[in-house]
Parts: sequence; C-alpha cells; structure tokens
Amino acid sequence: MQYLIILIFWFIGWFLFRNVKFLSYKKPKNNNFLISVIIPARNEEQNIGKILKTVKSQTLKPYEVIVVNDNSSDRTQFIAESYENVKVISLNEEPPPSWVGKPWALWNGYLNSSGDLLLFLDADVELSENAIESILAEYEKHGGMISVWPYQRLERFYEHLTLPFNLIAVCSTNPFLSKKKKPIGAFGPIILTSRRDYESVGGHKEVKGEIIEDLKIGKLYVEKGINLTNLLGGNIVKFRMYPEGIKQMFEGLTKNMVKGAIHSGIWKFLLIFMWFTGIYSSINLIFSNINLINLIYYILFIFQIHVLTRNTGDYNFFDFILYPLHFCFFLLIFLISFIKAVFLKSIKWKGRKINV
Repeated sequence: MQYLIILIFWFIGWFLFRNVKFLSYKKPKNNNFLISVIIPARNEEQNIGKILKTVKSQTLKPYEVIVVNDNSSDRTQFIAESYENVKVISLNEEPPPSWVGKPWALWNGYLNSSGDLLLFLDADVELSENAIESILAEYEKHGGMISVWPYQRLERFYEHLTLPFNLIAVCSTNPFLSKKKKPIGAFGPIILTSRRDYESVGGHKEVKGEIIEDLKIGKLYVEKGINLTNLLGGNIVKFRMYPEGIKQMFEGLTKNMVKGAIHSGIWKFLLIFMWFTGIYSSINLIFSNINLINLIYYILFIFQIHVLTRNTGDYNFFDFILYPLHFCFFLLIFLISFIKAVFLKSIKWKGRKINV
C-alpha cells in the first residue's frame, strides 16, 4: 500500500506540470506599440548595467527605459545614469507606511512612464536580443498580461540548492486541471501589460503591502476578467537570482516561502504537498533499506526531477542523483520561513525589515 501511495504522488508531479508553456521566438505583427520598460532597482550595481545593455541591444527598441533607484546605498544610480536615454527616478526615502519596497518602486515607475504598454523587468533579468519582440508577439496573441519566469542560470554550488524552489515557482501559478482554467497569479521577473488594463485593476497601488506582489496583481487581472498568460523563459530570457552568496539566497527564499504557499490556493497547495510527500518518502525508503524496489522508486524520482527541471535551469546530473540534499535544504528553509512568519512576523530583504 505504501508503494502505491508513493506512485500516485509521483504521478501528481507530472500532473502539476501538464500545462506549462514556453516563450518562443516570434515576431510581432505590429511594431508600433510604445513600450515603457520599467526596472525597479535596490542595490543592484552588479546587475543594472547588464540589463540596460540587453535592453539597448533589443531588435525591437522600447519607447522609453525607466530605472527606479529604490533608495540604494551602492552605485546603482550612478551606473544607471551613465547610460544614454535612460530615465532614472530616485526614491531617496523609505517607502511610505503600508507600502513594500518593490510595489512602491514599480508604482513610481508607472507614474513616470508614458507608453501604452508597460514592461516591468527585474534588474537581474538577462534578455536575448529578440526577447521583447517575442513577449510582444505573445501579447498580440493573448492580450491582457504576459508574465515570464526566466531560465535560472547557475554559477556556484549553493545556487543549485534552489532546485525545489524553482519547481514550485514553475508549477504553482499555472492551471493544472484544464487549459481553460485561469492561472492563480503571475510571475514577477517579467510582466507586460497595457497601461489601460494596469490602471483598470489599480496597478501596484492595489498590492502595495504584498511581499509577493506578482501573484497578487496577476490574481487581480483574473478577477477582473482580463486574460493572464504565464510562460517559461527557456533560451530567450534568463536570470541569476542570488549571485551575492548563500546569505542572500537564504533571505530571498525565506521571504517568499510561506506567503507563496498561502497564495497558491488550497488545491494547488495540497497537490504540491502530496507530490513532495512522495519525494520525501522515496528518500526515506532508500536511506532506510536499500533493496531493488526502493532503488526503483528512487530512480523514478531522479528521472522525473530531471525531466521537469532540464528546461528551467542549469541543473546537472549530480542535482538529480543527489536530490535528497536539495529537498532537505528546502525543508530547512520552509521551517525558518514558518518561524519568521508566525512568530517573528517579519523578514529581512536587501537591508529592509518587512512585516508579514
């Protein structure tokens, strides 16, 4: 009976990813849209120059590029101002009460923009030269909001531990029962929307206190009957989330963990919980008794994790073989996040204390 339950949980993993779609190279039919690129940046001196270079090298040039310097203490503003035709908005004070930093920066970017389409980009995003064209082509096809979760680029060992978190990010927002079902939220690193639709839902002002504002604003679009399309970046858009070290990764992962689980919806949360229970059960089997059937179940999850992650990040053979290490790290982060959210009621991110 135990083996049957684990097998069912293994199949649930495939089920969760059945409607995942990838961004592909396409040319839009209409190049006359005025696109305002808005980049929130707090202490992003390592990234801001790279993203501005990729924006400048696009085959489809945006109408305007706006960097919102969110009270940075490093050289973010100086680097952004060194680029021609980049409008830098400097927020030299902390966000007002009830506002979280990123929504505040995005809102100020919108207030200082004039394009008919708004393209919100995180500073760590890396665009191929055809990225904006491809995203615009998806907008022409689907309308509403287009959001993209980039392919995760990894350089150091500790970054590979993000594997379970990447899996959750990929499957948590998309519909799983039917392609006709609506997503429950958007991906935050890349969002394209019309100014009209953005204003109709109230923009980031409506999610001003949300730590994971991307899920919430996507949900607002769905509730207003505006189409929301979530895509994976594949070879077109990438990012490296935590280049500054494991401390930055700890802060970033704990920031999103518990709140993300709550906003994912009860049914999606339960399905992810059952799938992860199957994964932890396979780990328990192989460590408690190494026999043929337990080894088969371990290999089944190695194969599944390989297939589901091969197009989402720079994960390799050792990540799949050693998946117990990654999922033990996930459990540690989840427990820390739970303690911070329930007992401490605050988290720290980029030098700010944020109440949760």
